[in-house]
Amino acid sequence: MKTIKLNNGVEMPQIGLGTFLIPKDKLSYAIKEAYDLGYRQFDTAWRYHNEKEIGLALKEHGIKREDVFITTKVNADALYFKDYKYGRHRIFNIRNLKSVRQVIQESFDNLGTDYIDLFLVHWPWPMMGKMYSELERLYKQGRIRAIGVSNFLQPHIEYLSEISEIVPAVNQIEISPLNSQKPLISFCEKRGIRVEAMSTFSHYRSVKPRKEILENDLLMTIAKNHNKTVVQVVLRWMLQQNIIMIPKTWLQKHLKENISIFDFELSLQEMKAIDGLDKGKCLNYIPYGEQYWLPKKYKDWEGFVKWNKENPQRSVWQIIMSKIR
Repeated sequence: MKTIKLNNGVEMPQIGLGTFLIPKDKLSYAIKEAYDLGYRQFDTAWRYHNEKEIGLALKEHGIKREDVFITTKVNADALYFKDYKYGRHRIFNIRNLKSVRQVIQESFDNLGTDYIDLFLVHWPWPMMGKMYSELERLYKQGRIRAIGVSNFLQPHIEYLSEISEIVPAVNQIEISPLNSQKPLISFCEKRGIRVEAMSTFSHYRSVKPRKEILENDLLMTIAKNHNKTVVQVVLRWMLQQNIIMIPKTWLQKHLKENISIFDFELSLQEMKAIDGLDKGKCLNYIPYGEQYWLPKKYKDWEGFVKWNKENPQRSVWQIIMSKIR
């Protein structure tokens, strides 16, 4: 398995198995099949409610902890009754009695492990500083091998650099041919932050595939020319950009398909043609609304300004929340 070296020297497998929404009765099988095919990275999160099942599957199939790379994430849902609410519903957020330290420890307990390879802050919430600070503490203790973030935009990362000591090793974001994220990828790379792609083929919080990708004429033509599938072409497109990937499936056929991308190469012309499919918008996860709590100097970022113009009703709510803050 090809690996990517993170900014602290840790080697991370470039292809892993995403586990969000894999049915629990299919998860153990998927873990075993993936491992037998050569997968060595498994991605989960507190929010997925499957950490325990993953930990048990590794033990059940005799997979040594040191032979796999586990990523998990801390989520604000764990800190609130009935989950964390967004937008105008934020007024209904009520904290439970758990601390950030406790909910992070829950992931260790769920997975049944003494250490975690990569621990991410799952979203740029107002309390992301407290979450990242706790991850820093555990990183310095050696209980976490690398720390990072997920769904963070440029201003979120810049603000994080003001309040933290450790540069994130990874930023896990939505990437697909329809949302190539070139500016954000470039921003991260200049700061030594590796980018990991998620939500590449599916719809928001769904296992339903995006036909506009799988049935795209250009991608189908390129796939036919290489005797590969559209999925393999898209994964290869990301591989050649040094992007880390975690495609999700529990079917043996697709597990094999997703990892069989090392025996061909896309030309420069093909790479540019795929880049040309970009629509410049997030399709599933939209972190642009997480701006109201940032210091004023970040709110004039062109990405926020553009988003506010395109979403005038939502931007009014951001202004109200900014005043409250």
